[in-house]
Amino acid sequence: MTHTFASPTSLSAWLFAIASLTCDPSRALSAEDLVEPVEQRLDLQIDRLGASSYRMRERTSRAFVAAGDAAIEPLRLGLDNDDAEIRLQCQRLLIEIRERRTAWELQHLLTQYDPERSYRLAGWQPFVEACGDDASARGLFKRLLDRDAAFMAWLQRVYDDPGYDIENQLEDQQRYLSPDTQRLNSGDLVSWSMLLLAGTNAKICQVPVLGSHIRCGLQCSPAIHSLTRGNNRVATMRLVRSWLQRQASTAATRSTLRIAMLYQCDQIAEQLASATLSSDHASPASVQTALFFLVAHDPQTARPRLVDALQDHRVCQVWQIASRRRRAIQTQVRDTALALLLHLQGIDPRTVGFRDLQADPVTIYSEQTLGFETEQARAEAHDAGQRLIAEFDPNAIAHSSSE
Repeated sequence: MTHTFASPTSLSAWLFAIASLTCDPSRALSAEDLVEPVEQRLDLQIDRLGASSYRMRERTSRAFVAAGDAAIEPLRLGLDNDDAEIRLQCQRLLIEIRERRTAWELQHLLTQYDPERSYRLAGWQPFVEACGDDASARGLFKRLLDRDAAFMAWLQRVYDDPGYDIENQLEDQQRYLSPDTQRLNSGDLVSWSMLLLAGTNAKICQVPVLGSHIRCGLQCSPAIHSLTRGNNRVATMRLVRSWLQRQASTAATRSTLRIAMLYQCDQIAEQLASATLSSDHASPASVQTALFFLVAHDPQTARPRLVDALQDHRVCQVWQIASRRRRAIQTQVRDTALALLLHLQGIDPRTVGFRDLQADPVTIYSEQTLGFETEQARAEAHDAGQRLIAEFDPNAIAHSSSE
């Protein structure tokens, strides 16, 4: 049998005929169709996403992707198409176009940043307000977006919607404000950055469990090390300060003030300490921490505050010391005031009866070591301490016997 091979011309004719059968019956797909702008062929292009020809569907898909943002609206309309295949293709293409746009925008943000440009990246606006837009901040933003784009999109949605009520959005709370405790406990920088970023939002910060997570975790060594020494530490420290500023606008608490001291946010700590000592409702523990800060950063201002605090008999803490004999150590505000006055005078408080005293790099003395086991021990220490201070400087305090 003799085989006859088709010539290149006849082969092209056959391919053209096949394309004509698999496309719109009234018109074959030409090279001109493939480059014609999508927005000019909306109905025809959407229909072709459901064509029986795989090749036709692929060509049409590439045309939509190439059109970029111009294709988004027709694709959204296609989500309501009667054809299940068209609906599926529209959904897939919307995701691909958005991912490509995000990748391009993110690359521009990282390598050619223009502060005048409006970047359409989920979470960018609230992030910039809390963290800034320098190189360290932009690098951290990329890590957040890579880790959890859905979280960043939610954050943007909350930011854009003035009527968003977090208290009535229990599903959002459960999904976005239930952090991976294992990551947090290990000091994972991205997890902590996400939590702090949420806490800087005026609406989201109202969730009580969020504040508890942050206040407890920020005082632990893994978080301190990660946020102050890890990659993007310039940006993460801004997040800490932004969160503290949000807290400073509400009632100051001991833990918030201590966090400001731990992270050396001295301006915020000074604001919190001043508000605490000026308030008639501040807790004894908060007053104690505020006195620690003043002594460390403004001794002259601290001295009259300490003298006034010698009359404050409120209990700050009660600690159980495990030793051969279990002991309960009670600390009053006046105990802290006396120890710090002795410190300012250059006197070791242990010489007058603070037998459990230990140093602390942040608060000068460890707060749980400033108390006494009995009232008799406290009275003796106060009498001896105030006499000793008066001997060194008669004007330091107006000496009065402890009750």
